[in-house]
Amino acid sequence: MVEEISAADELAALLALDALPEDEQADAELRYGTFPAQLADVVAVLAEGTAQQPPDDLRSRTLERALERRPDGRPVGAVESVSAAEAFDRTVAEFAELLGDLSAHEWQAPAHSAHGDVRGLVAHLVGVERLCLAWLDPSAPAPVDPHLDHVAATRPTVDELAGATPEAVAAAWHDAARAVAAQGASGDPNRPVSFHDVSTSVDGLLVMRTFELWAHAMDIALATGRAMPTLDAARMTLMSTLLIQVLPGAMAYRGGPAPRGTARLVLTGDAGGCYTVALEPGATVTDDEPVDVTIVTDVVDLCRVAARRLPPEELAVQIEGDRDLAHAVLAR
Repeated sequence: MVEEISAADELAALLALDALPEDEQADAELRYGTFPAQLADVVAVLAEGTAQQPPDDLRSRTLERALERRPDGRPVGAVESVSAAEAFDRTVAEFAELLGDLSAHEWQAPAHSAHGDVRGLVAHLVGVERLCLAWLDPSAPAPVDPHLDHVAATRPTVDELAGATPEAVAAAWHDAARAVAAQGASGDPNRPVSFHDVSTSVDGLLVMRTFELWAHAMDIALATGRAMPTLDAARMTLMSTLLIQVLPGAMAYRGGPAPRGTARLVLTGDAGGCYTVALEPGATVTDDEPVDVTIVTDVVDLCRVAARRLPPEELAVQIEGDRDLAHAVLAR
């Protein structure tokens, strides 16, 4: 049973519950203050008298209800996942819509230092899709010398389409891109394939191609005065996750000092997330290992840096720790 409560304790409790008449409220506050210390003692006495043993199945029912609302492993508000094949397919559709909206004058707008006008850029992409289709076909021979750079490898296709109309170039690209999407969606997504001189998987190739189409859509938008294209959060998450995964290898590939240390990247925005990565290829990160540098930046802008569409020095970023290491991570 509840022990007898003194008048002082009762007054303190009523004060805390804001249950006193106005004329008594002021007097009580003068006596006990706005948050009376005696309330803790009162609550303890009340708790002793009302405490009950929880039902035996309370834990199981609570977990069952929680899992109904959110499956295990899925944080609240998490971005819906998308496969690499679906991401590429969506981006192909959006790029085709962009091309279909271009005027004859816009096809002639300078769009890229290596590919010239918009028409030349799309002709280059026809060549890229044809190469990718061959790389994705396990029975196809190597389509080009892997040491040819990205521009030289598509030169024969660009020359072939030199006399074609913009509409014909757009149709050739769309047909080739749809074929790549279909081939990429079939078979084992983890099957190893080549992409120029890089070894990756089918999914890895499709994500890189999504990245490339997005980058060239930015080129065309800039050349024609359109708004910058935006990808949905699912595709941005897919691209940024791959970007973090390949970061150690990319740093080693670009040369310079050997990658070292551990970095934490805190990416903001709808597709953001927090990633801790060991920068030395093959190294792993332990839970208790301190990081050498923390980099906080927008996920879309980081992907723009990786796509060479935003200079690293123009990236809005916060750095804590080894600034030299941060600059090495963000270099392109």
